[in-house]
Formats: sequence, structure tokens, C-alpha cells
Amino acid sequence: FRSKGSDCWFTDDPASYLGDACVCPKCGGHRLKANKDILDVWWDSGVSHTAVCKHRDNLEFPADMYLEGSDQHRGWFMSSLMTSVGAYGTAPYKAVVSQGFTLDGQGRKMSKSLGNVIDPNKECDTRGADVMRLWVSSVDTSNDVTCDGEILSHVGEAYRKIRNTLRFLLGEIEGRFDPATDAVATEELAGYDKLALARLCQVHEIVTEAYEGYRFNVVYRNLYDYVTELSNGYLNATKDRVYCGQADGHDRRSALTVWAQILSMLVHDLQPILVFTCDEVMAFLPESMRDGQTRAALLDWFEAPWSAEEASALLSAYNQLATARDVFTKAFEEAKEAGVVTEGTSQAAFATLTLPADAATALADVDLAEVFVCAAVEVISGEGFSCTVAPAKGEKCPRCWNVRELGGNANHPHVCERCGDVLDSIGFSEED
Repeated sequence: FRSKGSDCWFTDDPASYLGDACVCPKCGGHRLKANKDILDVWWDSGVSHTAVCKHRDNLEFPADMYLEGSDQHRGWFMSSLMTSVGAYGTAPYKAVVSQGFTLDGQGRKMSKSLGNVIDPNKECDTRGADVMRLWVSSVDTSNDVTCDGEILSHVGEAYRKIRNTLRFLLGEIEGRFDPATDAVATEELAGYDKLALARLCQVHEIVTEAYEGYRFNVVYRNLYDYVTELSNGYLNATKDRVYCGQADGHDRRSALTVWAQILSMLVHDLQPILVFTCDEVMAFLPESMRDGQTRAALLDWFEAPWSAEEASALLSAYNQLATARDVFTKAFEEAKEAGVVTEGTSQAAFATLTLPADAATALADVDLAEVFVCAAVEVISGEGFSCTVAPAKGEKCPRCWNVRELGGNANHPHVCERCGDVLDSIGFSEED
């Protein structure tokens, strides 16, 4: 077949290729004839494990994975299995991934007559290939999936959120922070940063397991939810430390150490899906975060700073912190509606937070005012989680916008003590 093509089945004498095997096992006759009936349509593809995998040095047998549509359960998947088991006594694949078909937004088969066809090439030209790739990863492709312009628009919004988060992280890290020289050791991280790092390890573990099982929709859902969680929570809360803290101070470097870990994890874990976007990010990453590569596809798999067991010890505290933050947010909104707090921002709020004893102990090292983005928090041990909110004492610092007692630094009486110390560190005087 390799030298003559499949027509030789019909043109050549079986004795020319069967040799000594050209004999009838019943009568011993040598005048065998090739059957001229149509060969099973799945035979050629069914023996690709031999014709392809076994005859190419760059491939392996069995194959890691066979991928095809759901109509191949009795087709290619089965013919490959039967021929390989018959010839070699083993399956030709280590895993089978079965894909459904793409339907329009109303669940109808796409057809030119209905005018409901989505052209991937046109969508790539207008929305970008990464948006199309993100859509594929967002749905359970083991079943039939729907796709139309509205669905792709929603995916485009998700893509922009992910992209903006990557850009936000790069904004402070690129050219300003290099983990190789500026990072803080994990055991020396601030309390909130440790909990955020534990959450990163948890997400990465889930994503890794999902990739191994070809469950790309689980990858998408967890990474997208994580990005949303970061935007509303950790990154929003710690940007005050990053923007207004002392450039080489421990607190700022502690936050940026985790920011860099988050960025690295997102680039590594999103790369199989957002290939072009991650290549763009690679161009601006510090050299120490590139694994010696220029293309994201060649990155090593991300190694979490803690094992799953090490991270799990902090995840309970992380979940308690999330509950406390939700309780504060509810109390703050109620205080605004009741007119107790007239300022529209939580930075002008003082919180009295009741925590169970175990939560109070677990969160003792966490700056809750930073997490809640409020002026101050008083913690009381009690039953369950509850919170009351009142106006904060002090004035708005013109440098960081936090409500604090101003003048803690005698050299800078018009700003809070933290900002005054930062101004001292850069040699800024009130005369300037």
C-alpha cells in the first residue's frame, strides 16, 4: 500500500504479497483471490494506529488520545479498538475524547439554507482567534453545543476581563518588580498574602486535574471565576499597599510577590487556550518568569509554591475571611441605606466585626481593614459572623484617600503616618 496505493488490492495477485501465507487452511489450495467487495469504510482509519503511529518515529503507540465526534462510538473508535486488540492485544489509545456537534443559538443544526452558520474564520477576523478558543473551552464539548453572535459576545466580555486582569498585573510588575531579586519568602508574607497564595494553589490544582481529564470547560469556569474573585477581592484590596506603600518596603514587596505568582499561574494555565494573548504577556514578563522561553507554549507547567496539603492548612481561614468580607459588605450597604454612613466609599467606614473564636484566631494576622477596604476594624469574639458599620474617625488622606488620623509623621502633617513615612523615604519635603 505504501508503494502502490490501495488499488493494488484489486490489481495484484494475492500471492505477490502473501507469499507462503497464500494457502487455504482447509484444502491447502494456493489459488486465493482477493475479495472484491467494498472494504469496510472504517478499515483505513481503524488501522491508523499501525499505518500512522507505528511508522513514524515522532509518534508513539498506543496514542495518548483519540479525538473525534460523538458519531464515532461505533465507527473509528470501535474499529481502531477491534483491529488493535486483534493484532496487538491492547487498545490503540490511552484515552478517548468524544465531541458533540455545534448547533445555532436555538439548538438547530447549522445550514446555509437557514442562514444560521457561524464561520470560524470570519469570527477570528472580527473577534480574534483567542475569543473563539475561549468559547470552545467554555462549553461542555462532550455534548452538542450552541453558538451564535450573542453567545460569542458574552465570551468576548469574559475575554476582556481576563485580558484586563493580566494587563493590570503587568502594570506594576513589568520593569518594577522581579521575583528573582525582590520577592519575599513565603513564610514571611503578610497574613492576607499567605491566604491569597493558598487560594492560588487550590485553583491551580483544580485546573491541572481538569486539563488531565480534557475537561476544558472546568478549566475555563475556575479560571474565569478566579479572575473575577481577584478583581473584586484581593487585587482591589492590596492595590493601596502596592500603589502607596514604600517602593522597597516589606509590605509592598509581600503583595507583589503574590501578584507575580498570580500572573505566572494565569499565563501558564491559560496558555493552552489563550495562546496569542499569553504570548503578548510573555513579551513583558521579567526574565525570571519566562522559564528561559520566548513563547508561552514552551513554558514548563506551573509549579505552585505550596503543595495541596500545605495550602489546605490555610484554606479554612481563607473561606472564613470570605464570609467575614460578605458580612461587612452587607452591613456597609445597610448603613448607607439607613443614612448612618453618608460617604459612598467604604474607606470612610469603621466596622465592628463579631467572629467565632476559631475564625478570630485564624484571622489574627490579617489586616481586616485592608481586606474590607475600610478605615478600621474592631474584632469581637462571639457566636457566628456579624458586623455593624459606623462613620470612621479621622480625615481623608490626600495621598492614599484612606480615612486616617493625619499628622502622625511630624514632617508631613497633612497626610497619614504611613504616607508621611513613604514621603520621607523618597526625600520629599513639604517645601517641595
